Amino acid sequence: MKSYENLKNQVEDLLARRGGNKADLLRIATTDPDAEKSKFYKFLSGQSVPQGDTLLEWLDRLGFTITPPDEKMEGFTLVRMVEAKAGAGASLETSGRTVGQYAFRESFMEREGLHPEKCVLMRVVGDSMEPLIRDGDTILVDESEAGRVPRDNQITVIGVDDELMVKRLIKIPNGWRLHSENKEKGDVDITGEDLNSLRVYGRVRWFGRVV
Repeated sequence: MKSYENLKNQVEDLLARRGGNKADLLRIATTDPDAEKSKFYKFLSGQSVPQGDTLLEWLDRLGFTITPPDEKMEGFTLVRMVEAKAGAGASLETSGRTVGQYAFRESFMEREGLHPEKCVLMRVVGDSMEPLIRDGDTILVDESEAGRVPRDNQITVIGVDDELMVKRLIKIPNGWRLHSENKEKGDVDITGEDLNSLRVYGRVRWFGRVV
């Protein structure tokens, strides 16, 4: 059922991008919202699996399409979304399992020097990077710099011990400062032996949010 779980995750992501309004999604996906409400909501909550023809009808009305694996969308490239969440604060959700793919214009990727196979998307949890990056935002992480020495004054997804974070890294004598854009949150300095626990996963190159 892994493929089904991935599909359900993509529908949940669509729901989040539409502001979390289940009733709004219900009206779009179904021809008879009153009759299909219970079944649709159970699908969203993972309580039941709809019949194939019903699920296909919902997905079609929501705008989903089935693309053969060898078919290329002209002018676009796909970047995978992973289950991990970057903590603006800290996060212990670090799984690299793919939960969806999202299209970016090839012209954008080429202009920014990004290679889709070396990029991932992930959600942000926490408010320490507000107002620049907010809780619930999606970030595009360039993993081509993973494992390298960080770059000064760049927003980076890092690991410290078991935690995954998104922070602006500022070079300080003998180490790095994990800077929070939110002035109400404190910075953390990593120096000396503590540098051994610092891992670079990639540089944040883009973010998006629901408004």
